[in-house]
Amino acid sequence: MPKHVPQGIVPALVTPFRQDERIDFSAWQNIIDLMIASEVDGLLVCGGQGEFFSLDEEERVVALRFCRQHVAGRVPVYGNVGAVTTRQTVRLAQLAQEEGIDYAVVITPYYVHPTEDELVEHYTEVCRAVSIPVLAYNIPERTGVELSTAALGRIAAACPNFVGLKDSTGNLERVPEVVRLGGDRPFAVFIGRDHMILPALKLGVAGAVTACANVSPRLFVDLHRAFRAGNLEEAARLQALVDPLRQSFALHTFPSVVKEAMAMAGFPAGPCRRPVGPMPEAARQKLRAVLEHLKEEHYLPQAPVSMTA
Repeated sequence: MPKHVPQGIVPALVTPFRQDERIDFSAWQNIIDLMIASEVDGLLVCGGQGEFFSLDEEERVVALRFCRQHVAGRVPVYGNVGAVTTRQTVRLAQLAQEEGIDYAVVITPYYVHPTEDELVEHYTEVCRAVSIPVLAYNIPERTGVELSTAALGRIAAACPNFVGLKDSTGNLERVPEVVRLGGDRPFAVFIGRDHMILPALKLGVAGAVTACANVSPRLFVDLHRAFRAGNLEEAARLQALVDPLRQSFALHTFPSVVKEAMAMAGFPAGPCRRPVGPMPEAARQKLRAVLEHLKEEHYLPQAPVSMTA
């Protein structure tokens, strides 16, 4: 088990690409360093915002290896190893463990719509195949599969290294029940909806796994810290700054908006892999207005000279 307790603000890192759609490792170094300088609590590699669905298995392993090496122990690294089949998920989880990843994050199998019993068996087999902690990743909007509270409880009861959940369902009503699933041991629930961070924190979640933190990491760190310090008025002010950025996701095909915002802010992450194309100009202008407001509030990071020259 790692030294770190899973908690806090964990950006769901983009995977930067060059124009030829190959991974841009140089840009990735700059982005990782910005996140860590902003005092985030961990980094999720190969999540949805990281376009894991566009990466082949070798690229996913290389991505995990590169990020773990460049992070060099400065923060915990969470690696999404989920795949459609249990066989591939187990293989990726074991490779992630070999690469020194701190937490294996397992998105539900997508497309096939498994039953609750099948999901429980899937996660149990993955957990038993590795010794590192495992978190589930529940995002039915994208996968078409819902991990019920009952299923999560069955997995937690069977697997001591099942330690948490990234919950992107948008259903806050069940958060208190899910938080208690660990019984005598901690069970870390991370909210995966950026516009719900503050209300979720009030319900007991450990933190947030956030795509928008790629654009403004310090905003999310400050929101979390304000809440932990009991400054709810400041936390509410910061949550209000987050909301328009998250709402901008509707401006174009996921996951392009975050990358476009990063480019506007001076931290380019390149294009998304096709078929996702560039944002239309009208949408870009709406996004630019959101970023201008963040800049006025001093929540857009300054790009290093090497990236703006």
